[in-house]
Formats: sequence, structure tokens, C-alpha cells
Amino acid sequence: MQQLVFLPDNAPFTESQRAWLNGFVAGLLGMERAQATPRATPPAAEPQVDEDFPWHDPTLALEERMKLASGRPFERQLMAAMGQLDCGQCGYLCKTYAESIAIGAEADLGKCVPGGRITAKKLKELLAHHTSAPATRPAPVAGPPIVERGYGRAAPIPARLISSAPLTAPGSEREVRHVALELDEAAPLYEPGDSLGIWPCNNPDEVELLIAILRAKGSEAVTLPDGAVISAREALGRECDLRAPSDALYALLAREAKDEADRSRLSKLAEDDSRADGLGVHDVLDALLEFPSARPSIVEFVAALGRMQPRLYSIACSQKRHPREVHLTVSVLRYEKNDRGYLGTGSGFLSEHLRPGRALSVFVQRAHAFRLPADLAAQVVMVGPGTGIAPFRAFLQERAAAGAAGRNWLFFGNHRREADFLYRTELEEFAVKRVLSRMDLAFSRDQTSKVYVQHKMLEAAQELWRWLANGAYLYVCGDAQRMAGDVDLALQQIAITQGGMDGAAAKRFLVELAKAGRYQRDVY
Repeated sequence: MQQLVFLPDNAPFTESQRAWLNGFVAGLLGMERAQATPRATPPAAEPQVDEDFPWHDPTLALEERMKLASGRPFERQLMAAMGQLDCGQCGYLCKTYAESIAIGAEADLGKCVPGGRITAKKLKELLAHHTSAPATRPAPVAGPPIVERGYGRAAPIPARLISSAPLTAPGSEREVRHVALELDEAAPLYEPGDSLGIWPCNNPDEVELLIAILRAKGSEAVTLPDGAVISAREALGRECDLRAPSDALYALLAREAKDEADRSRLSKLAEDDSRADGLGVHDVLDALLEFPSARPSIVEFVAALGRMQPRLYSIACSQKRHPREVHLTVSVLRYEKNDRGYLGTGSGFLSEHLRPGRALSVFVQRAHAFRLPADLAAQVVMVGPGTGIAPFRAFLQERAAAGAAGRNWLFFGNHRREADFLYRTELEEFAVKRVLSRMDLAFSRDQTSKVYVQHKMLEAAQELWRWLANGAYLYVCGDAQRMAGDVDLALQQIAITQGGMDGAAAKRFLVELAKAGRYQRDVY
């Protein structure tokens, strides 16, 4: 059979590489089958059709995901409303969380941390408009499987803070910290690519302020959803979400409001909180400050709050190098709004409220599809701007400890070289020792025109394509909303310009690369 030729003779590949790529592209286009000589074949078994989830992509906007799920079963529409990260913070995957809600086994609509308020609101809307729900309550379902200690939100273990040190220089637009935690002797095993879940505590000063506003003591007994009885102060400190006011909280405040205007606005917020920011309400404290006539009992107040959810951070070290430690790369969320300063719950806990030597609860969240290749000779390309560098620090430590012969190439970017070059000394040492074969840097604010990692990839298109043709594994970590999509488009462009493909074939090439486990993303 004559092989079709797609690559020009002057393409920068050996004969064997050119032959492989020509065959690969021909297979994508379905042309080899058309050229093949017909021959008798045994009847094929009935193929098993896998259900596709085209909305299961964190780079897609919610509206686009819902359109893709239109006409699908109710549980799939619920799935499309999720954050699409399969991060495990909720204790499920996106698919299983949606299925549990659909059958009535899970009533908490606020567990999707990446999706946040937008996801919770869409889930509530879908449930309200669902007309085919069974008239009777579904049969009880089996409880969640027993989770091994240290793995999953239901079985955390204690850890202690060693240090929380700034990685960015003073004056940087973003504060990023290197957080080192100590695990006990029975520490769970983790691998590069895994995440660490932490159960944060709320700002203790904010907790005391809420108690004072409600004219409470804080020692009042409150009952948690699991039946445990603790003090209101403990509940507000570690069990309740003080960031996003729940519908139940707005409804409670509306019932308790003495002022008619407060009651009217709170009732509207209970039905639709999309106007909350416009009314000056950004978190639970704002709700009390903005509506002073609404002062429920602290017991009812705690019961109406959402539950605290764990925060996940990519593990930034190899256990081969740090057997009883785990390192995190934490971007501290700070902003001003409503004449108030706000601090992220998880990042604030790790950067300000938790002191060295103090304990916290953590768990390992295993990666689903973000793993180094088993072949130590395989080449690895890593694209990780900003805090997306975290798992790649672990990758490089792991490859160095294992004596991996395969070359490693890093694309890293941030705002400014002098202020925001995270792990600069360590990365430069990796380069000197040839653990890091190549490092392409994009500091977007160091010149008039902004330069990002995707631009550096396009500049290195010929060499990057050569690595992929030789079997390299490509990893992307970081922002899902913009960076991941821009990197994907750059890869498509490289497949077009260097691989001689058209747009459709370039997209299929990346799909096949992902199916082969050679294009993996951990985006958020």
C-alpha cells in the first residue's frame, strides 16, 4: 500500500520520524482505510459506545457548557453546571456529584468550590425547573465508601506548619508564598501531580466580631448537620462558610428584620442573590452590617450558614526528597471592596492566621490524569505560569531523585522577572545540573508588549514539534479561563505550521495526544 505524504521533504525530521508523522496524520484523516486493499476480515464485535461529555472542560464558560448539555438527561445537565475540574474537593467527581444530587442522595448544592456561587445558583435553578422528578423520595442509597486515612476529605490527618515564606518580592502585584508542612510518621504516600486538601479555619477576629454583632456569648451550643454539638464559636471558626451568604441566611435575616425596607431587600436576595454585590453584600459579615435590623439568635444564624469546604493546592515537592513534608505554592487572595479589606479563606489561613508549629487537618487528593510517564527516558514538556509552577517543581525533584535520563523543558511566566520569578534559584540550579534541559521564560510586564507562555511556545514551535514527534509528554498547569485555552490554541497552530495539518486535523491531533496520556492538564 502506498503511504500518503503530508510533510515536505525539507521538514526538520529524520526519515523514521517523517514516516511516523505521515502515518499518524493519515490515520487522523481516515485516508489509510480509503487507500487500503479490501480484504476479508472476521466480523467485529459490537463496539461499546462510551458516553461523551463535551461540556467537561474547565476552559468553557457556564453558558456554553449548558448549551452542550441541552437535551441530555437531567443528571448530565447538573454535571455541566459543575466546575469541571474533577478536583475532589466536594468528595465526588463532577459526574458522581451531579448523579447524587439528581437521585436525592446529596442535598448540599454548595460543595463545588471551583464553581462557587455560580454553580450553586445554576444547580438550584435546574432543580427548581426539573419537572420529571419522582413524586416519592428515592430509595436510600449506600453511604460513601470507607476512605483510607489521609486520602479524601472524610479522613484527614494532622499536619503542622513549618513555615510560610514569601516567594515574591516586596512591591509585587501578587503575594505568593511557599508553605511547608510537616506530616507525622504515618504520613500518606503522595506522587507528583497529587494535590493536598486543607481544612482552613476562619479569621478569629472576624468570628469574634460576628458574635459581638449578634450580642451572643459564643459559648452557646449548636448542632452540626452530622449531629455533633459544639459551641457557636467553634462552629463559626472551623465549620461554617463565612464568605458566600446562603439563601437560607437571607431568608432567616428577612424573617428577623424589624425594618420593612431591610425585610423587602433580604426577601429578594433569598430568591436571587445576583444583586448582592450592588447592595454592598460580599460576605456574611457584610450581610449583618448592611441590614442592622436583622439580628437572629446565634443558634439559628449558625444553622443557616453554608458549610466550610476544603481547599486544594498542587503539591510542590517530591516525597523522595522530602519524605515527611509537603510543600505548597499559595497565591494570597487580597482585595478591597465596600471600603473593607478581604482575605481569601484558605490563603489567609496559611499566610496569616496559622502560626509555625500549629496543627491543621489535611488530606491527599490523588490526581486522576496528571502523572509523570513511567518511562524515565521519556521527554517532558511543562507549561506552568504563575502558581502553575507548583507541580512542576515536584516533577523536577522527582525526575532528579529517580535519575531520569529523559530531557525536561519548562515554560514559565509571570509579571516581572525581579519580583515574580518563583523558585528562581532552584530552577536555575536545575538548569546548571541539566535536570532542566531548557527553560523558556515569559515576563509579561517587563516590556511594552505583553509576552505570555503561549508566545514563547510559538517562538519555539519547530523544536517543540520535534519533541512531540519524538514522543514527549506535554503538561499544562494553571489558569483555566484564559491561559489553558491560549496554550491549546498555540499547540493547534504549531500542529498546523510544523505538522502540515489543517485546523480540524490539528484539533484531532491534540485529542489523540490526550487520549494517549501525552497531553495532560491540571487547570483551575
